[in-house]
Amino acid sequence: MGVVSKTVGEGQTLEGLDTNVTTARIVDLAVTAAKLAAGAVETAKLADASVTPPKTKTKTAVALADADATLTAAQMIDSGIFTITPTVARTLTTDTAANLVAAMSGYQVGTWFDIIIVCLAAFAVTLAGGTGVTITGSVAVNNSSGTWRVRIDSASAVTLYRM
Repeated sequence: MGVVSKTVGEGQTLEGLDTNVTTARIVDLAVTAAKLAAGAVETAKLADASVTPPKTKTKTAVALADADATLTAAQMIDSGIFTITPTVARTLTTDTAANLVAAMSGYQVGTWFDIIIVCLAAFAVTLAGGTGVTITGSVAVNNSSGTWRVRIDSASAVTLYRM
């Protein structure tokens, strides 16, 4: 069976041609929209691994000073891993929900990311929520680490879930 090629402009049809398509290929990736009217596609394949894999952001750990601190939205989203070696009990407070939402370009309700706090000494480090931030589950780590999933609930509310 030979290859049949026909260029169809907007508003034109393939009248007089056999429109029972059994195989279709995208040749040069110049297709912006395609529509089969009353057609049945049984199998579709993407050749040459044409699907772009999701990108994983490279993150760097933030070494915190031995002091109470506010974790900025940029640190929470872009780094996500915090280490601290406290000499007394310390409190780490998240940024506000509004700042976290503003820092998440293209966010939608349900968007989430994780943060990890690693306490490198036998003193409690407590995580506190900034304005509009609710924390569910244990808020303290002591000579251990803790992971929280940060979920956007609305434009002004964020919940951290201890995992």
